[in-house]
Amino acid sequence: MKKFLKNPDQVGIVVEDLDAFLNALEELVGLDGFEVVDYPPDGIEVGTTYYGKPSDLKMRAAFKNFDSFQLEVVQPGEGESIYKDFLEEKGPGIHHIRFSDVRLDQISEALSHQGIQEIASGRGVHGDSKWTYFDTSKALQGVILEIRRPAS
Repeated sequence: MKKFLKNPDQVGIVVEDLDAFLNALEELVGLDGFEVVDYPPDGIEVGTTYYGKPSDLKMRAAFKNFDSFQLEVVQPGEGESIYKDFLEEKGPGIHHIRFSDVRLDQISEALSHQGIQEIASGRGVHGDSKWTYFDTSKALQGVILEIRRPAS
């Protein structure tokens, strides 16, 4: 199932200190206006997993939208997470490229048949959206693939 994903809509960066990164980004290039959120939000069950097991993932994230593209910056918090693993193994940097597609289940199956492992998943805070990360770090030289099923 080649060429089944089109139009990436997000690049994610993992950092050690979200506030310092956002301040430096504004200082260096004038980019500001990020929406900063704590995840998961209080009172919302997101069902996160980490290598197939339930996860108590916590993080702070900042989002900035550009037309049809979004920049996400993540600072890992408590709990096991692929973001924390990334920081420990590689340091801060570009973590993932995201594609949104309603065919998340079929895409997951196709990637699994190619030997690409699902490493994290969860539900978004908007309706019935869901996200899944796949370990494409060897094929994509350190970058992970995220597929998100948007809310219907």
